[in-house]
Amino acid sequence: MSNEEMNKRMEFIVEHQAKFAAEIEIMRETQVAESKLWNERYDRLSSALMGVVDIVGSLTRAQMRSGERVSLLEESFTRLAQAQARTEESLKILINVVQRHIHGNGGAESPA
Repeated sequence: MSNEEMNKRMEFIVEHQAKFAAEIEIMRETQVAESKLWNERYDRLSSALMGVVDIVGSLTRAQMRSGERVSLLEESFTRLAQAQARTEESLKILINVVQRHIHGNGGAESPA
């Protein structure tokens, strides 16, 4: 192999080595840019997820409060129904007393 052929081959190898090094540098720059983009997206996604967690927590607390209120309403309705039943029973007793009183007089009322 002559010196000229040897120089051409060395030149070829050096050019390819330079291209390879340039491509690796481009890949590194691309990787850094993509890494920054990924980190930004990850940060935004993480923030959004934390927001959703906060919202779910708030909804859960609101649901618990609503459940407590419903329980209180159910208790109130139960007491109201019991009070109404006692009132109806008292009214029946009163009606019976009044009817006995009226019928005890023979059912006759004084003439008008």
